[in-house]
Amino acid sequence: MTKNKISRFVPIILASVFITLLYFVSRLQNLTAIPVFGDEAIYIRWSQIIKSVDSLRFVPLSDGKQPLFMWITVTFFKFINDPLIASRLLSVISGYFTLIAISLTLAILINFRSKILNPLEFIAQSITNNYKYCLFISLIYIFTPYSFFFDRLALPDSLLSTLISFSLFFLILITKYPRLDLSILLGSFLGLAWLTKSPALYFVVISSVWLLINTFKNKFNLFYSAISATIAFVIYNILRLGPQFHQIALRNQDYVWGLSDILSHPFDPLKSHFLAVLKIWSTYLNWAIVILPLIALIFYILKSKKQFFLLNPLFLLIVWFISPLLVTITFVKTFTARYILFSLPSLLIIFSSVFYYFFQKSTKKPILIALIILLQIPSFIFIHQISTKPESVTLPPTEAGYIQDWTSGWGIKSVSEYLIDRSSFVNVIVGTEGYFGTLPDGLQIYTNQVPQLTVFGVGLDFTTIPEKLIDAHQYGDEVYLLINQSRNKLLPDEIKKLKEIQIHPKPAGDNLILYRLI
Repeated sequence: MTKNKISRFVPIILASVFITLLYFVSRLQNLTAIPVFGDEAIYIRWSQIIKSVDSLRFVPLSDGKQPLFMWITVTFFKFINDPLIASRLLSVISGYFTLIAISLTLAILINFRSKILNPLEFIAQSITNNYKYCLFISLIYIFTPYSFFFDRLALPDSLLSTLISFSLFFLILITKYPRLDLSILLGSFLGLAWLTKSPALYFVVISSVWLLINTFKNKFNLFYSAISATIAFVIYNILRLGPQFHQIALRNQDYVWGLSDILSHPFDPLKSHFLAVLKIWSTYLNWAIVILPLIALIFYILKSKKQFFLLNPLFLLIVWFISPLLVTITFVKTFTARYILFSLPSLLIIFSSVFYYFFQKSTKKPILIALIILLQIPSFIFIHQISTKPESVTLPPTEAGYIQDWTSGWGIKSVSEYLIDRSSFVNVIVGTEGYFGTLPDGLQIYTNQVPQLTVFGVGLDFTTIPEKLIDAHQYGDEVYLLINQSRNKLLPDEIKKLKEIQIHPKPAGDNLILYRLI
């Protein structure tokens, strides 16, 4: 290899190292600034159970949840003691691979008309020629509050976003290079995504339909469509080994309206969810990322007309972004930002493609770059606040539970440390409000397998001290009750039987209170 060829790779290597360091520094600093959240507590607790009992590796199916996120989390427990850090690290790493996937996708989109016949050479050329734009989209991803927020939470949505992003990459590749190996890779990523969360089914359908539409370009696309869909289906059906596989379909009914319901009220919940999306975007995204691509795409479609829809990967990108988003806001019963996190990578690719177009045409490139940086200032402020003082950040109503209300775990870590310390002297039994979620799971993840310390849920809306706690005095030297003040319905006479040990304030006025039975 000549010196000229080697020198071409130096900027790419330096840019890759810079982006990698910047990403992990941004994601890992103050990783536990936001305390454990209700769903996080459940997923982490399942992971601990899977690690402890091999026969319970399908325990997430009991609540209709696919287990891939929990299976991978188990491996992080082997070298990281803090369960919250261990599980959130998986999301951090997932976000990094999402960054790689969208950078590669943007590179091959820009270079799509290349005449190279070998896909590996095509990818290499795309990266070499367009690494500056890969650097651009990487920086946008790193400093987008939407990705920053969810890359630091122990939720399967970040892993789903990663797998869906790579699925898009291979689908665009197979559009240019209809090959068996690419269809196998596409099916594998779709199958793993389906093992993570049910919305992956949207992308299995889109991929199959796209390849079928492109059959006239290559008659083997019908075969490749069948191969990728079959592989995805086979991987997903690994879950049939679990005795509660049927719970996935049953629990999906709890979250999704049926078609007959939607036909009877077509704008409910569509209207409210659409407004929620706008609110989420205004909080987690810079509006330029949404508005500029929309304007540019309308102009592009009007200019190119029918050619836009003919084997155009940009059209695929728009379908990849819009279709699952519309289906989600139309059919889901309850809505939150993480349910549409999978739409973010494709949106950023569209935005970056528009930026590429304008940058190529612009005669004042420094001004355009300065404008992008200026527009990102609100994002920088949000990221700083959410990582240093999350309690000061105002989130949309659909997102408030991460930081406020009973679903947030402020004080749980401190309570666990106190109880673990007490258990080194006496036998400790703790009853918490609820049966799952932030409590008792949030406390159990920190007290897992601690000798002489037992934690269990005692339910909700009790007005007298639960009999379970009173009876626990037979087995424990010290018996405690952990409850959120907002959910404390105990009568005044019952409160007198308790001694307040710790009180931990939460944003918006609630408190987590640890009582000891006198």
